[in-house]
Amino acid sequence: MTETVEAAVAEDKKPVLEPEEIEALMANVGSDETIDALFSSLPPIQEPEAVEAFTFDQDDSEGPGRYPLFVNLQERMAEALKEQWEDTFQRDIGVSFQSMTENTYRDVISAEEHRVFFAYSVEGYGRMMLAFDLPLIVAHVDAMLGGSGEVYDESIQALSPVENRLAERIAKSLEMHLENTWKPVTVLDFVLFKLETDSQFLAVAGAQDACFSMYFEIQLDEDVKGTFALHYPRTFLEPMLDSLRSTMSDEPVAVDEMWQAQLEHALSEVPITMRLELGQCSMEIGEFLALSQGDYLPFKVGDTDPATLWIDAMPMFQAQAGSQEGMLAAELTDAIQGGIS
Repeated sequence: MTETVEAAVAEDKKPVLEPEEIEALMANVGSDETIDALFSSLPPIQEPEAVEAFTFDQDDSEGPGRYPLFVNLQERMAEALKEQWEDTFQRDIGVSFQSMTENTYRDVISAEEHRVFFAYSVEGYGRMMLAFDLPLIVAHVDAMLGGSGEVYDESIQALSPVENRLAERIAKSLEMHLENTWKPVTVLDFVLFKLETDSQFLAVAGAQDACFSMYFEIQLDEDVKGTFALHYPRTFLEPMLDSLRSTMSDEPVAVDEMWQAQLEHALSEVPITMRLELGQCSMEIGEFLALSQGDYLPFKVGDTDPATLWIDAMPMFQAQAGSQEGMLAAELTDAIQGGIS
């Protein structure tokens, strides 16, 4: 059997063609002129009429679409605004997503529509703004004054003094919604610093700064509708961008109760070492080296002062040292803040 396998292996190692066979084949190959003539006899290859230059995709866009949590948060903000406005108008309000873009700040403020801007500042992050088509704010003010939320003059280009004062109340009320919107990520304190209808006086960001924008359409009734937008300079979002790449789900997380019970049982059997610290004292090294049997250590604590119960490096309880059945014991008196609750 072994001889048969060795013979088969030897057979596999033989070359496909012997040297003499290779030499014979090479002798039958024609000269370069013969090969050129052979190719020239083939029909021409059909070429396309127009060939566009190929370039590799260099789209390095980092727009809002790359940050699912950012999009989710702004949708929640729009939902909160919808609920607030429905309460003011006392009827259903339609709010629907339109688009999300990344544009320069100059492009954001250069739109021709007449808008009302609510600009907010957040310490440590910078500024951002909300923009409403002017008729939306005029209708909201009318509803606040007891009207039906109508716009009587569609050619308006600015707010009246009364409308401006009430628009500021609208803007201040949105501070809370913005703060609640961002709570899943971090605590932000939004403060209204400017209400403006002329975008040139906003100074929210530099002209060429990139801004993430989310646009929503608000439908107040059959006649009145407009656009509401949230604009965040990228510099405002920079500290949070890594977190904003994640997603957020409203679905409750399933808990494996059996596994949880087993884990709690296993943890309850883990041994820990506690120590009771009666007090501390300090001395020089020379004094320490001079200590001998019978010396007393100068603890500067009273004999009724509480001791501290430690677990590893964490103080857990204040305790009163004493004795029980002839053994040193400690009565726990107070939990130490930060140690145990």
